[in-house]
Amino acid sequence: MDALPKRMIWLPPLEALIFLGVGLVIAAIAIPGLLSSERASNERNASTSLKKLTSAEADFRANDRDGNHVNDFWTGDVSGLYYVKPVGGGSELRLIELDQANADAQPLFPLTPSRQPLKGYWFTALERDDSVPGPGGLYKLDTDKSGRKVHHESMFGFCAYPAHRSDGTFIFTVNENNTIFREARVDPRTAFPDDRELMNVPSGPN
Repeated sequence: MDALPKRMIWLPPLEALIFLGVGLVIAAIAIPGLLSSERASNERNASTSLKKLTSAEADFRANDRDGNHVNDFWTGDVSGLYYVKPVGGGSELRLIELDQANADAQPLFPLTPSRQPLKGYWFTALERDDSVPGPGGLYKLDTDKSGRKVHHESMFGFCAYPAHRSDGTFIFTVNENNTIFREARVDPRTAFPDDRELMNVPSGPN
């Protein structure tokens, strides 16, 4: 009986192995850098988006956009700065973009069934200002005697936080003073911190 021929084992040339090894090393170096760059981009966008909210609030209050005859801020949620209509009728205010309205983590009236973060970040309206003790620090008041606790005559607060740890390493908060505070954490705040706490906020490396 004839012996079976020996199987030939193919090995890639040495140059190909070297090329593959170099490629893997480059990928190992580049991928973390790309992820870090994307996180930084998300964080910059979150901060910029909070500025847009403060501009929308200034417009809302100064021009009585909802027509309730009270110069007050909207504090019900984030997306209300898009969907609220004047008391006497009319179209939606649309003081912010739809994609930011849809990134509201706690909307009173969801605009679409499928909300999604805006470039990796959720946005939420804060409940109170901790620098003002007791009920006086609450943002959501019934300023126009309509029964709706969605306004405040002089204060508001918002927080932007990453949807996942891979999307960002900071949260951002802002209030009516238009100063954005950055913290090295990912869980959102529900209240704007008082001055003493702000002095000890871990902002992380710049």
